Amino acid sequence: MRMKLLAELKRRNVIRMAGLYLVAAWLVVQVAGTLLPMFDAPAWIARSVVILLIIGFVPALMISWIFELTPEGLRRESDLIEDRRATPAGPHQLRRASDLQPERKVLDRLIIVILSLALAFFAIERWMLASPTAPTARPSVATKGSEDRQSDLVAVLPFRNRSKLVEDAYFAEGVHDDLLTQLSKVAGFKVISRTSMMRYLDSKLSIPEIARELGAAVVLEGAVQRAGDQVRITVQLIDGVSDIHLWAETYDRALSTSTMFSIQEDIARAVAEAMQVVLSPAEASALRDGPTSNIQAYDAFLQGKLLAALDRATPQRFNAALAHFDRAITLDPRFVDAHARKARTLLASYWFAYGDASQREAARLSVERAQTLAPDAIETLMAEAYLHYWGELDYAQAEATLQRVLERAPDYAEAWYARALVARRDGRFDDSINALKRSLANDPANSDTLLELRNTLATVGRRRESVALEPRLTALGLDVASHSAEVAFNAAKVEAAWAALDGPNEFYATLPFRIALASGNAEWIAAALSEKYWPQRLREFPDYPEVYSLAQAEAALVLGQTKKARQELQAIQQRLAAREEPYPGRWSSSGNYFYFPCDLPGMLGDLEGVRAAERDYRENTPRDLWSEGGVRVSLAIAFARAGDSDAALDHLEAVTALFGPVTFTGLEISPGLASLRQHPRYLALAEQHRAWQARESVPAVR
Repeated sequence: MRMKLLAELKRRNVIRMAGLYLVAAWLVVQVAGTLLPMFDAPAWIARSVVILLIIGFVPALMISWIFELTPEGLRRESDLIEDRRATPAGPHQLRRASDLQPERKVLDRLIIVILSLALAFFAIERWMLASPTAPTARPSVATKGSEDRQSDLVAVLPFRNRSKLVEDAYFAEGVHDDLLTQLSKVAGFKVISRTSMMRYLDSKLSIPEIARELGAAVVLEGAVQRAGDQVRITVQLIDGVSDIHLWAETYDRALSTSTMFSIQEDIARAVAEAMQVVLSPAEASALRDGPTSNIQAYDAFLQGKLLAALDRATPQRFNAALAHFDRAITLDPRFVDAHARKARTLLASYWFAYGDASQREAARLSVERAQTLAPDAIETLMAEAYLHYWGELDYAQAEATLQRVLERAPDYAEAWYARALVARRDGRFDDSINALKRSLANDPANSDTLLELRNTLATVGRRRESVALEPRLTALGLDVASHSAEVAFNAAKVEAAWAALDGPNEFYATLPFRIALASGNAEWIAAALSEKYWPQRLREFPDYPEVYSLAQAEAALVLGQTKKARQELQAIQQRLAAREEPYPGRWSSSGNYFYFPCDLPGMLGDLEGVRAAERDYRENTPRDLWSEGGVRVSLAIAFARAGDSDAALDHLEAVTALFGPVTFTGLEISPGLASLRQHPRYLALAEQHRAWQARESVPAVR
């Protein structure tokens, strides 16, 4: 019975039809899986195709049982049997028996054609579209391109959010940011940072154009679609020169940390093969295992990381970031990266004067916790380096810690950037400039790094080099209002600086006031003290409680309102005397933006008070040569106002010796130095400045 059924299935071509259907279905699924992601098709379309093919299998077999494919088309099996019975026997009976079922030949041909198509598609997909290991793909990455294109530079475009909910946009941005962070820790990769890549969000440029701008060898683009507990991530790796797709993949997975980290590992391996880089076992393991197994903790961590970005820093964003890091740590107390990023955010808040010294101590505890959990992790080491730098001004320890990071990831742009800032504070200005250039080599479109390089060059008097960077800054779309105002002010272009302002400066709250004060224009000074340029939220800082009141008093002093100025200064003095710690900020670099302990006694004409402040600075302040310029200028102004011209000029000559004659550029417009203008030593500094200007004869502002 079983043999008869099998023979009947063969006779009616059911088995052939089953094979044909399965091969054709496989081909359809493969084509859909490759083409649909290119058009950003939603995940349900691919799933629907598979479901329909499964459902259609049984009906196809039933049709094959009932009907037969003949040269005349589909005919019922019963009709064919009647026709064959009605055919009379004769000399051609043997021929008709051999052709009893001509449809078999048709099916055989169809099977051969579909198998050929399947093999052809497999070859195209395997060797031309998807495989980063293909011999044809590697030369385009390793050898093609212009001389300024780096064969190991990777650009990861911002991931598009394909979720229906707008609030899920942060998830796509967070996945993109975390992928960049993880890839940048792989030795052999040079990964362009998020700060650089965000300018290409919604860019109309082609992939080769973006690659050419960045000097990148390959470009990775992708999209993220989150729906409840499911996630779909589509990624494509593209050669930056030829625009050929080296690899593409679509991940439809349940949303979990193991999913997210395994996808990161897959992407890293694909990029590594395309770049002909070998992932070490430790790197692969770190990517695959990830720092947490709790998806809610990971979600909170992503949100915190985005909010803590320094290029968008505000007190409100930092506070929100800390809340997210705390939630991540509550959900997973062993989440090393959350402890480390919390520490860095606390330190940044302290450094930018958004919070007081208690944040520095809280950061120390977070660093200690990260060190206990994973002392050699790159995130732990970066947090430790910033604690030594921002928290302790211990440049030797910060440098040594960053060196450990760079031994693990030699092209980690963020570590080079931090190293540059540490060297600058230590007075090693050439080392700082070289480290900033190294960071830019790995992250060429990072406007923060480029701006720091430009400012460092300008501060040490390398004017031509600094001005040469201006077109790159403009091309990166830097915030023209705040940037050009500060640059113009530093170049003593007061009117240009004021014209460039269009509101408050989040980073440098006193900038509009400083510009207005240098102008001596009463209307500008009043405007600078108004809500438009100095809103209430930027008037109060924990370590600098009297910054706005001191500005009001100094304005009255400069405008000749001596009695009013003295009354306000004495009131400030009384309030500070009543405090347990009158100057919480003391001589930190943040004082460059607010005030130092010498400013109040200087404006009061209290020479002994200024001298006491100077002694405190010399005896109790850690080494910080980068901010020393601001301190010495403030001491010079305080001594000049208190009547000691020689002491004032001692400090001006010292700062000129440290940074060069360029320093005098800003002194010319300082109202606090008016009493020194005709002093021979001051005139000698002015002459040195003119000689420097002749050597660096290019305009500081274009």
